[in-house]
Amino acid sequence: MNAVSIILFFTLYSFIYTELSNKNIPIKFSKFSLITSLLPIALILVDKINFKLILGIVSFISTLTYIKKFIIDRSIKDINILPINKASAQKFTIGMVIFSFIIIYLFNIDTMMACLFFQIIFLIMEIFFIIYIKDRENIYENTYNLFYLSEYMEDERDEFARIIHDEIIQDIFAARNYLSLKNSDINHAREILINLEKRLREMMKFYHANLFEDVNIDISIEGIFFNISSLYPEKEIKVQKTIDEKLLKENNKKLTRFISIISKELINNIYKHSKATFLNYKLSIKDDFIVLELESDGTNEEDYEKIKKSQRGILLLKILINSNAGNIKYDLNKDLLSTKVKLEVRNETSFIR
Repeated sequence: MNAVSIILFFTLYSFIYTELSNKNIPIKFSKFSLITSLLPIALILVDKINFKLILGIVSFISTLTYIKKFIIDRSIKDINILPINKASAQKFTIGMVIFSFIIIYLFNIDTMMACLFFQIIFLIMEIFFIIYIKDRENIYENTYNLFYLSEYMEDERDEFARIIHDEIIQDIFAARNYLSLKNSDINHAREILINLEKRLREMMKFYHANLFEDVNIDISIEGIFFNISSLYPEKEIKVQKTIDEKLLKENNKKLTRFISIISKELINNIYKHSKATFLNYKLSIKDDFIVLELESDGTNEEDYEKIKKSQRGILLLKILINSNAGNIKYDLNKDLLSTKVKLEVRNETSFIR
């Protein structure tokens, strides 16, 4: 029993340290090694099974093989399986060992109960450790997202500054030059300013987040398609739009605004980054989810990889969707890009906020 306890401690600690030192271990190897290490230990405890020594050796060799193949030595010194600093962890471990032996001695606990006692202590410690790690991961993930969100907002400001320079100031400068000529070319100046006014109105509609809050979802999405397509007049994309009848009757302004913001980002990405010739837009209710599906052509592998690794607009979109109990998935089949967004609802169209 003592031998089994020692082997079990060795196996579990080895797997924990190996997994923490190397984040690129294939899942299939981890599962296989864990089974070949723990199964022999479990069989040792079965009275009717002989060759217990051989089973212990098999478990030990399997664990050693896994360690040798995947552990990264340079990372071990930075690993601490307790949610406290290393100095405190060493003192805590020594204290727990002394305390455990005192308890065993004072209460005259037999071998079986002693092993069970140590295993329970170990299990409790690791549960606290896992909870601690999950908590730290959530904090790190939020910090990570906020960092890239701030970078995204900075890039958006730079992009807006570029638009002001390229789309507005240049045209104003050209109109001023026409009017500054000895024989002022008023007609050309007027034409430039009329086109500039038209583009500014289109940009205003695109950046105005609350423009469609007071209308139903169909009119809102129709307006988004119109505004975005007007920003890319050189692209001719055939649009097919389908919206569930239940959503057409929905008067939830927050829901309309949220779906409109997501739709605007996804539709704009297709117009901006792909060579699409068609776009199928479908908004429906399935079970307890509102499902937004987009399918378009003209996307290559390079574009798809950029979408998956994006740390800007796509990340912002994921943060927005995740914060509202949803998820987003992309799929590429040849040049067909499929995007699926699921938003959780309660009581049909009562949107969770």
